[in-house]
Amino acid sequence: MTLEHIQTIRTSKGKVYRYLRLPGQPRMKLPDLPIDHPDFLAAYAAASAAAPKKLRAAPGTITALCEAYLRSEMFLAHSENYRALLRRHIDAIRAQAEDAKAAHLRPEDIADDLAVLKPNVAGHRLKAWRQLCAFGADPTVRLLKTDPSKSVIKPKAPKTEGHPPWSAAEIERFRCRWPIGSVPRACFELLYWTGARISDAVRIGPGMVGRDGVLAFRQQKTGDEAFVPWTCALPPYAAAMIEDRDTMHAALACLTGHMTFLATHGGRTRSHKALGTVIADAARTAKIEGRSAHGLRKSRAMRLAEAGATTHQIAAWTGHQSLSEVQHYTEAADRRRAVRGTEQDQNFVKSPVQSVKNRK
Repeated sequence: MTLEHIQTIRTSKGKVYRYLRLPGQPRMKLPDLPIDHPDFLAAYAAASAAAPKKLRAAPGTITALCEAYLRSEMFLAHSENYRALLRRHIDAIRAQAEDAKAAHLRPEDIADDLAVLKPNVAGHRLKAWRQLCAFGADPTVRLLKTDPSKSVIKPKAPKTEGHPPWSAAEIERFRCRWPIGSVPRACFELLYWTGARISDAVRIGPGMVGRDGVLAFRQQKTGDEAFVPWTCALPPYAAAMIEDRDTMHAALACLTGHMTFLATHGGRTRSHKALGTVIADAARTAKIEGRSAHGLRKSRAMRLAEAGATTHQIAAWTGHQSLSEVQHYTEAADRRRAVRGTEQDQNFVKSPVQSVKNRK
């Protein structure tokens, strides 16, 4: 007889652990005994009997629609991070729907669900509803006659500045506190030079640098590519940033030899949450409050704009999908330049003090 759903783990020292791992259920530890021992078999039978049984949703219900969507190609086509976001909201919809029929779903029901959530959470919930309803209204699925989510208006979120960019003084303070050779400095310099999101920064590695010296990677959030000058000659607008790039290469030297630049010392790919924590904790240690890894992305975009890069050039570097997201960086840089004269202009401008002396 074969025992199903047994997970066997062997440690480097030869120790063997066995677990019962039923689909969709947390694993349960089994006794450290031979698999044919009577006590092991008894524990296996008891654990199998105690595991909750997964009931199939009644046909035509919102719960059945949720389960069908989570198995669909439409859902699986999304990135891993976006699937995790959608799954959280789909699970919440499924939990509150109980046995409600999908055919009875109205726009008012979706609006009521959003009304009790914070605006930013409600925005993500509406995306989940729209995915779910678009799937259900598909002619090949036919669980919904029409898409009730189309007429639901996205809740207005309060206007905020989001993650603030790092100032030049804050960047210098961080660098003074965390020297070359430390992990926080390596993480900081890669994020600052590339302007990448943390979900992409943890996956960037030497294999993504082409023969032309350009680092190219496809972003998890949008699927678009970003291109960063890695070892190639810098474009004219970024020529003055060569010191930043040299500093980044020197900082990464302590983490070389792995598939990704920011891998742990054991060679494992660092998680994006861990990377965000590294930067936030290191910033607080350097007495820099309220700064995050994403703020470094904004700082790079701002510096590129101030150096004269166009909207398209910034978007190619940072990978921004919408040019309107980048435009406010270039507009701010243009306004700043509008009130500055050239060095030649300064030679003809006399200070008020000098003017008074000349009159005397």
